[in-house]
Amino acid sequence: MPAHIRTSFAILAVTPLLLGCQYNPYAHLFTTTQPKQEHVAGSYSLTQQTIAPGGLSLLQGQRCVLELRGDGTFSIMNYPTWSEAFSPTNGQLVASISATGRWSCDTVGVVSDGRKSQRYWGVQFSDADTQLDPLTLTGKTPPYGLIMTYGDPDSGTVMIFEKK
Repeated sequence: MPAHIRTSFAILAVTPLLLGCQYNPYAHLFTTTQPKQEHVAGSYSLTQQTIAPGGLSLLQGQRCVLELRGDGTFSIMNYPTWSEAFSPTNGQLVASISATGRWSCDTVGVVSDGRKSQRYWGVQFSDADTQLDPLTLTGKTPPYGLIMTYGDPDSGTVMIFEKK
């Protein structure tokens, strides 16, 4: 096969990878060094959501608060759950739940800047009344924040929690 045809095939083969591989707009915030559990413990409030138009006003004044206690237990009040149509234009609030259980810090994923990949840290929940997905820690130093990404990470569809 002539070299110019091989080059054309190579470009065509790589193009979908380049177009389909975007970047989570919040990935630069993820905690990539192991935090001390005592620095993660504390009270966190939901401060932003991009799942549905209207921001926190959709919660009609209900505050969502997550308590991560130093003894490894947690409680969360008014945690919003959303429809499976995760996009900024059609996500819908389904319910607000409250739960208790245990928590721990652990790696919850891998992020890459194109040169190297790093594990990032988050909060895992167990023994809860209700199944809760891990939350990703944000920040390089305490106080840390927490973020929940919904659907395709590239879409920037999130709930953001800040430590009080």
